[in-house]
Amino acid sequence: MAHFAADLYADGENYDRMFESFESIGLLSNIGILNSDNTFVSKMGTRDLNGKISFEKEALLGEYTTGRVRDVINEEIEIIRSSVPIVVNDETVGILYGGMSLETIGEKYNNMAEELDAQLFVYDKATGDFVINTVKNAKNNISSLKEREYNDGYSFDDIINNPNGYVSFKSIRNGQDLYLHFSTIDDLNWGIMLARYESQVFAKTHRITNYMLLLLVVMLSVITVYFLSILQNERKDKTITQNASVARKLLLDINQNPDNIQKALRTVMDTACSRSAIYVDTEGEDINCINSKYEDNILTGEERKYLVSELFRYAVELKNENAESICVINIKPNAHLRVTNNSLYKFFTKHNIKLVTFAAITHDSNNSNVGILGVVNPRKKYSARTIVEEIAVCFSIALYNKNNLNKTYTAATTDSLTNVLNRVAYKQDLIKFDSEKHSLLSCIYIDVNELHLRNNRYGHAAGDEMLIYIANSLKNIFYGQKIYRMGGDEFLVFAQNIEIETVKRCIELLSEQLDTQNYHVAIGISFRANNMNAEEMVREAESRMYNAKAEYYQNKEKSATAISQDKDYVMEKTGIREIDTMLSVLKEHYNGIYRVSLATDRAHRILMPSYLKYDENEDDFSIILKKYIDETVHPDSHRAVLSFLNYDAIKKQMTEGNSPRITYKKVNGELVTLSVYGLDDNVDDVKDTLWVFSKA
Repeated sequence: MAHFAADLYADGENYDRMFESFESIGLLSNIGILNSDNTFVSKMGTRDLNGKISFEKEALLGEYTTGRVRDVINEEIEIIRSSVPIVVNDETVGILYGGMSLETIGEKYNNMAEELDAQLFVYDKATGDFVINTVKNAKNNISSLKEREYNDGYSFDDIINNPNGYVSFKSIRNGQDLYLHFSTIDDLNWGIMLARYESQVFAKTHRITNYMLLLLVVMLSVITVYFLSILQNERKDKTITQNASVARKLLLDINQNPDNIQKALRTVMDTACSRSAIYVDTEGEDINCINSKYEDNILTGEERKYLVSELFRYAVELKNENAESICVINIKPNAHLRVTNNSLYKFFTKHNIKLVTFAAITHDSNNSNVGILGVVNPRKKYSARTIVEEIAVCFSIALYNKNNLNKTYTAATTDSLTNVLNRVAYKQDLIKFDSEKHSLLSCIYIDVNELHLRNNRYGHAAGDEMLIYIANSLKNIFYGQKIYRMGGDEFLVFAQNIEIETVKRCIELLSEQLDTQNYHVAIGISFRANNMNAEEMVREAESRMYNAKAEYYQNKEKSATAISQDKDYVMEKTGIREIDTMLSVLKEHYNGIYRVSLATDRAHRILMPSYLKYDENEDDFSIILKKYIDETVHPDSHRAVLSFLNYDAIKKQMTEGNSPRITYKKVNGELVTLSVYGLDDNVDDVKDTLWVFSKA
């Protein structure tokens, strides 16, 4: 990198290319260059370091690596700095600095300590301060080792006065002998220490000792008895370990099998041979498993709340005394408890609770209690203590993950605006509806009328308010049923085990409730029959909804015509036979005119606009109209114009003496009126129609 910087300098270029291409390499996290004028250049810009550092002195040092120093840019950060001169034509023109943060080094040493299953320390020999410390809550200076109880032949002075060696002393954490090897990093004047417990150092030796005991068992009967006792304890530990493994496996699968939480609690209860097992946490989980022999003793209501609160109180006291993140304690109703907490003593006596063994679980930064796992009246005290301690944290983490997964699943299957189910849930439930084979199953398809109009007129907040109100009405009327938001203005309800007449009454109630807010919906209903699947029911309900949608808009047009007549406007129906004469005079007022057979869906062009792109070789006029809607009609008008593809609804309007008509907007902003007239003399069986697209 220094050679690269020298080449840039020799070519008269700045160092930007070098900084832009630099990425962290190993422990090296950043670089910068000290120029001869004591300016320091890095990716962050240029800073004047006059008075803080001397280029001349640094140049004389050549290549070197510092100990623990302050960063030249941010003096609050401590780093190790590597320095290499930038030489051009035998002249030092700059000095390349590379910085290694102590945090990055600490992470490397922590990983190394985990791999070695050891405690690892690095300290500044000048001050004694630890640079790296892999033991949590340990003091930050080597002087903390001075008061240890050193084994014979070793002392704290050995560490201070010798460049390398080892010492042994008693651990204040567990009483084991701790073996510590120390050495010196000469270039940095740092010391490094590696510590392991005696049980770790002599792990293989312990296995050899067991083999020796086996050989001696034949010779010494006393050793035989002792050895058999060891085997019995090992079998006990093995059983506990196996049961703990079973419980962990169950907890890992609770997202797929929620019943596993009860199975895991039962495993704890059976291992301890206890009356019951309990898990509670501050997130609201409260789970109990009780031996069938003691079902009459189960605590509920206020009594259970009292027991749980007392367990949490004991956990807080123990944490304050021992500063342990996981604590296993025994509570016994005894004379001391009778004096210090007589109400709890009476409570235990009343419910025949002689012993409670539990673990207080903490796994947050504040070390606050988040859960308790315990057993009541365990007959196997050692087994109870061991298995509770082994799986307590696993219990808490498993339930925490399960609850968060449930929240994620709920968010993924719930519509964020209306809080009903979304299309993801709908697709999942379709399979369930077919597999469950409900004989009473109704599908209700609801489409909100004039949502786009409301958004345009009053703003999207008003449209959202309308959707939320309709969704809440559906939830109230179809309480307990599956309700989905299928799209922007469409809802779907699957009603299970409800009679058809009841469903119809619910629909009437919904319409009445929406009318109070002047909200209107189009509704289509289908009922399961002849083993039709759920998807077929949806299609049938959707088709009926479109019929209702078309009827709504056509009736609205009819109402508008009546209002115009009330204002003394004359609107007489033009004779169809006169239409050709009219076209020659009024051609500029029409965008297109077609003769369409509702029976065959074939069309004859009378007047065709260029944008419709009609091809007489096309099989169906409805296909051409659908393309026209997709490409030319404004999205806000799609739904209304699509209703004209329902020929049955068109026929119904004509048999009632009406001419279906709608005014819509094109994507270019132009307004067009579509009117349909019957060409048949028999108004009860309309087949041949005239479709007129006119400029509004």
